[in-house]
This record gives sequence, C-alpha cells and structure tokens, in this order.
Amino acid sequence: MAIVEKNGRITPDDFAAVLKAKMTPQRLWTNELLMLKKIEQGMNPWWETGRGNIPAGCATMAIAPVGVINAGDPAQAYQDAFCIASINQDGSNRDCAATYAAGVAAAFSPGATVETVIAAMFDHSDYLTKRSLTLAMDMARGCADVDEFAQRFYGSAMMDWSWPQQNWKPQMHFCGNSIEFLPVVPAIISLCNGEPNASIIEGASFGRDCDTIASCIGCIVGALHGAAAMRPEWIEESERANADVFTELHGDPGQNFSAMARRMVDALRGEQRRIDGRACLAAQILGD
Repeated sequence: MAIVEKNGRITPDDFAAVLKAKMTPQRLWTNELLMLKKIEQGMNPWWETGRGNIPAGCATMAIAPVGVINAGDPAQAYQDAFCIASINQDGSNRDCAATYAAGVAAAFSPGATVETVIAAMFDHSDYLTKRSLTLAMDMARGCADVDEFAQRFYGSAMMDWSWPQQNWKPQMHFCGNSIEFLPVVPAIISLCNGEPNASIIEGASFGRDCDTIASCIGCIVGALHGAAAMRPEWIEESERANADVFTELHGDPGQNFSAMARRMVDALRGEQRRIDGRACLAAQILGD
C-alpha cells in the first residue's frame, strides 16, 4: 500500500506512516501488534521497532512488493527490503526477507528462469541465509520429488520445532522462523521445474508454515510466468476471501488484485521516470 501511495520505492518512514493509518489491530499477530504499538508510541528511528521482536517469518511473508517495485534489480531490492523489514524483525528474519525480495526482483528480469532467481538469492544473502539455502538445495538435488524432499528435510535437518518456552532440544537449531521456510521455497520450485500451479500446491502441502511457503512460491512463479499462468478459480476465491481487506485499505469494495496490480505498474512507471532523471543528471555531472 505504501508503494502505490508513494508511486515508487519507499523508506521506513513511508511504511510506518501507512501502518499507523491503515492497520487494523484485530488482524495482526502478536509480532505485528508489538511493532504497531512501538510505532504508535513514537519509537524512532522506525527501523529499530523490529529489534527484539518474536522470531518469526512475518517480514519475509510480506516483503514481495519491495521486490516488485525493484523489478529486475535484486541488489536494490535487497537493500530496500533490509531497511523495510527492520521495522518488523531483526537478525536472520530480517536478512531472509531481504534475500527473498531479491529473488522476487530477479524473477521479473527478461529471460529470467528458476536458476537465475535462485542464483540471485544466493548472491544477495548473508552467511546464515546462504548456508540454509545451500543445505536445502543440496538436499533437493538428491530427491526424486517433493515428497522425498519433505521427508528428508523434516527428518534430518536437525531443526527444533518447539517454541522457545517449551521443552527445547539443545542439540538442535531453533526453527519456526524464516530460516526454516525460506530455503524450502526455491527447492520446491526447482523440484517442480518451475511449473506455477504444481509448485504452489506442493508448497501448501509441505507442512509446518505451509501457508507462507505457498505464498512465497506464488509470488516468484507469478513474477516468472504472470498471473495468467495461475488457476483463475484460485484468484477469484482469494479475492472473495479478502473483500473486506480491500475495503479497509482502499475504502472501495470493488477493489481487487487486478486493481492493485495496475497501481503497482503505475508505481513502476513512476520509478522508471526517476531512474531516467537520475541518468540525465549523472550525464550532466560527468559532462557526457
């Protein structure tokens, strides 16, 4: 929402302003409620509001629009997403969000493939994120299908599924956050040979945080293949389920995904004009 209202790339200030104006607390999980309360109480700078929040994938699952407005520029998408995600999370959950945004941006490049998207995610990742991607992709390459990958992933990834307050296992890494689900996204897409609908179905069936996995997969395959590649009944059902959200955000019950997509295209055109203007300015500075 912040992106289409600004008609281009956003800052943490832009995002925080929309959160204060548009977010309905009843729709928010604990992590977002903490973030919103900090913003409402004037905590500043905004990118500090994610510090110490509950480890979760909240930033990653919502960061795709930052990749869209930086279409074709994964490096800038990574930097923007790192800043924006800091409002919500810190540490590995912020870092994974930035890596995912880079993958979404790369998926819009002309001639993009599953391989180029995965390469962009590897190129724009910190050590821990890159390590988790490596482990998942290496595991996936040795599997015949997603079922085998799921069995191996959950059986041997040495991740502790319990919440921290429960009987945690000291010999395992804590999970339940982006480090768990982000590496699964490119692995499933790769195992499905990039086929959009099969990838989404496998993601939704993978278990654990499967709604987030399927959503992240959907954004990447949608960028690679376009909305026309998706099953139309899925789009229609999702729009019906979110009709009240569209009304809350836009004040118009007639809004839908297509309307938002058109606004994002307009925002991309606005960003293009700014890029063209900067190119002209750089030419003047250089005397070209």
